[in-house]
Amino acid sequence: MSGHNRSASKVVLVALLLGAGTAFAVEQSAPIPAGVTRIAPDRLANYWLLDPESAQANAPNSGYGLDTPTCVAVSYVVEKNGATSHVKLEKVVPTGPLGKVAFNVVSGMRFAAAAQNRGKDPVYTYVVMPFNTPAAGTTKPAEVAERKRVIDACALPDFVPAAK
Repeated sequence: MSGHNRSASKVVLVALLLGAGTAFAVEQSAPIPAGVTRIAPDRLANYWLLDPESAQANAPNSGYGLDTPTCVAVSYVVEKNGATSHVKLEKVVPTGPLGKVAFNVVSGMRFAAAAQNRGKDPVYTYVVMPFNTPAAGTTKPAEVAERKRVIDACALPDFVPAAK
């Protein structure tokens, strides 16, 4: 490849990467559409049921902070067709690269309407994803406490306004 073609290839690659970064930023800041119900995460199953096959993580295999116990809170809309949109990284504790992993997982999640949601009403909610914590089904008190400590750091207590 000539020097000119290599330079042109680099310019195209940089333009593509910048475009991808812009799309990520735009998706994160898009306003929530009118008519979407804001719900707490523990109420999501009343509206939508996650297709577990759709929640796939693609974590990097090297880098800093990848083995640190971490939580990530990600908000999103479940649309009428069961796809997610308006995905936004809300919180990462401690700061590190696992936020991008959680963002990508949520972006790919798909849902089926729950029996109570015959109209397939869209909802806005969030999920807290723990990384490098004891398994969810552990019964050892110290492990249960460690998992809860990590997850609680990413709670969004003001996400759903209190009822008046």
